Amino acid sequence: MSARYELASLFAERIESMLEHRERLGRSTTNYRWVLANFDRFSLQHFPDESALTKELVFAWCEDAEGSSGYRAQIIRGFGKYLVSTGEAAFVMPPTFFPYKKPDLPYILSDTELHNFFEASDHFPGYCNSPLLEYTVPVIFRLQYACGMRPQEARLLKRADFNFNDNTIYIAEAKHCKDRRLAVSPAIMDMCRKYDRIAEAIVPGRAYFFNSPTGGAYSPGWLTAKFHKCWELSGNNNARGICTPYDLRHNYATQTLMRWVEEGKDLNAWIPYLCAYMGHATFSATFYYVHLLPERLSKMDFTQIKGIIPEVYDEEEN
Repeated sequence: MSARYELASLFAERIESMLEHRERLGRSTTNYRWVLANFDRFSLQHFPDESALTKELVFAWCEDAEGSSGYRAQIIRGFGKYLVSTGEAAFVMPPTFFPYKKPDLPYILSDTELHNFFEASDHFPGYCNSPLLEYTVPVIFRLQYACGMRPQEARLLKRADFNFNDNTIYIAEAKHCKDRRLAVSPAIMDMCRKYDRIAEAIVPGRAYFFNSPTGGAYSPGWLTAKFHKCWELSGNNNARGICTPYDLRHNYATQTLMRWVEEGKDLNAWIPYLCAYMGHATFSATFYYVHLLPERLSKMDFTQIKGIIPEVYDEEEN
């Protein structure tokens, strides 16, 4: 559990047991740790004597979420199912009680917005209690954008995942259990190599490539906050909606497709490569980006195949 919060409620031991169980199964526990630490705090404050996962407790915690009830419900449902599997009586949240809000369309940045954003990241202010911050911010966002990574994939990278000899990065514990190795441009790897030298001089022996001041990986909230700060410093406005770290991945996909079209490539033949590179579970998840492209592409024959451009809800936003 994060050093920032020690579990203290009557659920503490069982939360730790569940997290250990997930780790033994080879599943990621990052989001579970953060969310269940919040549940632990809530239980200790509002239900200090409650040791059973009751319907009243579960609903009270989900309703306290201020907009993220669906995500909390998913996590607490998993905790309830784990308790039941151990023989304990527990309330298991119905899977559709707090349905997910349909995601907004991705924010496709203009060339000017991209330039302004990365220019602002290059001038991100440093802080004495976080000596790597001014170097980390411009590198982590450029790396995510250049490789189409999910935000959590960039945050959780370890030094051992980088192979500077063959310019590849290994993405471990990816979504849908689709670990993959990314071929990265020499320019981006050179940027990472320079960052690694600086970081190793300041924090020798770190495990995570982007090492937080506490010694672990940065949190989802940290990445989102720094992204919005860069957006604010860039002078870009929110007239077209709110841009998020995940939109860097969306922009990688759409710009890759546009480049292939301009090069005369057959998208039907090339999209499977993009699907594998981005770690999508299905080709349809990659074809989703076609309808975000300019109007002339939306009229191409391959976009008319019935069912090939479904609404996609399975991408994680952080």
